[in-house]
Amino acid sequence: MKDEFLDLVRQVLDHEVVDSNNLPCGMVDDLEVSGGPGGELRVTALLVGAGAWTRRLPSGFEGLAAFIFGRQQTRVPWSEVETVTERVKLRSRAEELGLGGADRKAAKILEKVPGSG
Repeated sequence: MKDEFLDLVRQVLDHEVVDSNNLPCGMVDDLEVSGGPGGELRVTALLVGAGAWTRRLPSGFEGLAAFIFGRQQTRVPWSEVETVTERVKLRSRAEELGLGGADRKAAKILEKVPGSG
């Protein structure tokens, strides 16, 4: 993606990620940045998966959420980001980047919940 101004909190975090075929493959759960104090910060990767957000929960909930959703986290290099609109579109297919597995697992669990269909 070109170097341009993005409001990372409003335009990237918690937004849906779609692959090159426009198939949903997760949400941006966190960002990896590089740089230091007084220097320029750069986004180096998107972090997608429960492992990226469960650690922010209070300790009692963190363990429960990790048990239910797992601790898997996928690091997607920022260079894979093609566009940022209402969704974050990637240059590659989800399978090539190791994305979408947790969503498929969660869907299998949720389809068994009465009234979730």
